[in-house]
Amino acid sequence: MFSIIKSGMSSAMHELSVISNNVSNANSNGFKKSLVAFSDFAGGLLPDAVESVSSGLGSFVDETRISDGQGAVLSTENITDMALIGNGFFAIQNLSDNSVSFTRNGAFGLDENGFLTTGDNHRVLGAPLVDGAFAPIAGGVETLFPIQIPARQEDVVMSELNIAQDGKISARYGDEENLTPISSLTLGIFSNPAGLKELGNARFSATENSGLLTLGSPLEAGFAELKTGGLERSNVNVTDELTAMIKAQQQFNGSARLMQANSDMVEKLTR
Repeated sequence: MFSIIKSGMSSAMHELSVISNNVSNANSNGFKKSLVAFSDFAGGLLPDAVESVSSGLGSFVDETRISDGQGAVLSTENITDMALIGNGFFAIQNLSDNSVSFTRNGAFGLDENGFLTTGDNHRVLGAPLVDGAFAPIAGGVETLFPIQIPARQEDVVMSELNIAQDGKISARYGDEENLTPISSLTLGIFSNPAGLKELGNARFSATENSGLLTLGSPLEAGFAELKTGGLERSNVNVTDELTAMIKAQQQFNGSARLMQANSDMVEKLTR
């Protein structure tokens, strides 16, 4: 009896922790809420052909996975702000250890060296040019390079930055007629995005459960549409989360009352 009550309280506490994290990030750009799945301890112990009337031996947290639902897109009119509508993640590099992670938060900017970076100085990765021209993405993550947009070219100041819907980045310097190719923004999609590991700050890393990583460009088959001048908001619905929080609190309180009743019964029996 005690173990059943304990498992109920533990499950409720875990769900409350997940819901609290979702609610606290409801206004975070690119945040993906987490979902909790529970299982019965006795669920896999009985043959499928045998119908049991057993009430079970308690519950446990089966898995906590990421919801890949689309968040609303907020218009910012900032050319370096980017939102994805559909499947895919931006690939970014941590300068401290050169590790690559993935995010839906497209609140980018240019640093003093012209690199396209996140708010915490992770560099956005893209496909390099081939002979000064845009080229298809070939290879894995190791073939990508940080996107650098020079503020000057041959002492001529950049007068226009253009990021096309297909991710091709180009710039105009001075009053030149043609745009100069810079780089191609690269997106990554996973066969099982729910298996990604959450790193915080709306960033994720690949795991064995996230499946195969495929790189591509916006508008390619299976990849998201790119909207510049916009940001994807969190996919958290606060009303749904608060409703789930009330249910989890009731579950915890009910288990706590059962534990108190069980404790009182044991105390009376041992007097």
